[in-house]
Amino acid sequence: FVPPTLSWVIAALIVALACVLTLARRRRHRRLGLEVAPRWIDGLKIGAIAAAAAGFVLVLNQAHGVPLPVLILLALLGVFSWIATQTVFGRHVYAVGGNVEASRLSGVNVQRVKLMVFMLMGLMCAFAGIVTTARSAAGSPSAGVGGELDAIAACFIGGTSMRGGSGTVYGALIGALVMASLDNGMQQMNVDTSWQMIVKGAVLVLAVWIDVATRSERA
Repeated sequence: FVPPTLSWVIAALIVALACVLTLARRRRHRRLGLEVAPRWIDGLKIGAIAAAAAGFVLVLNQAHGVPLPVLILLALLGVFSWIATQTVFGRHVYAVGGNVEASRLSGVNVQRVKLMVFMLMGLMCAFAGIVTTARSAAGSPSAGVGGELDAIAACFIGGTSMRGGSGTVYGALIGALVMASLDNGMQQMNVDTSWQMIVKGAVLVLAVWIDVATRSERA
C-alpha cells in the first residue's frame, strides 16, 4: 500500500497533469485553427477529475491506503490512452481493426501493427502475472485460469466492438470494474461456481448482442 501522504501527492499530480494536458490541447487547437471548447467545459472536466481523485484517495486511505497495483493500473491506463489517441501507431491499430484490407492499401504495415499489438499483449500478461504472484506470495500454474472470459467480457462491456475499429482503454477499465463487481457480488451471495460462469457468459452475450444491434442500426 502507498502511504496516505504520498497518495494525496499523487492525486494532486494527476490533477495537475490533467490541467497541463488540457491547456496544451487548447493551444494546439488554436494554432491549427480548430474549434476550441468553452473554458467552462474544460473546467468541469478538470473538476470532475479532481473530485474523483480526492474521493478515491479519501475512501482508500480510510482502510490501508491506495494499493500499489492500482497505481500501476492507472499509470498503464494513462500511457495506453495516450498511445491510442495521440500517436500514429494508435491510429493504425484502429484502422487495422476496422478494415485490414483498406489499411494495407492505404500504406499501413499491417503485419507490423499486428506484431506490436501481440507484443504489448504479452507485456501486459507479464505485468498481470507479476502482480498476481506478488499478491498471493506464491507462484501457482493455475492462477488466472478462466480470466480470459473476464478480460473479453470487460472489453465488450466497455464499448469495444467485436468487429474491431472502435473502443477505448478507459472503457475496457470500466468493463473490468463491472465484471469485478459482478464476481464479488456473486461470491458474497455464495453463488455456485458453475452459475457464476453462466451469468458472466450471459453478460458477455448481451454485450455482443447490443454491439451487433447498434452497428446494424447505424449501418
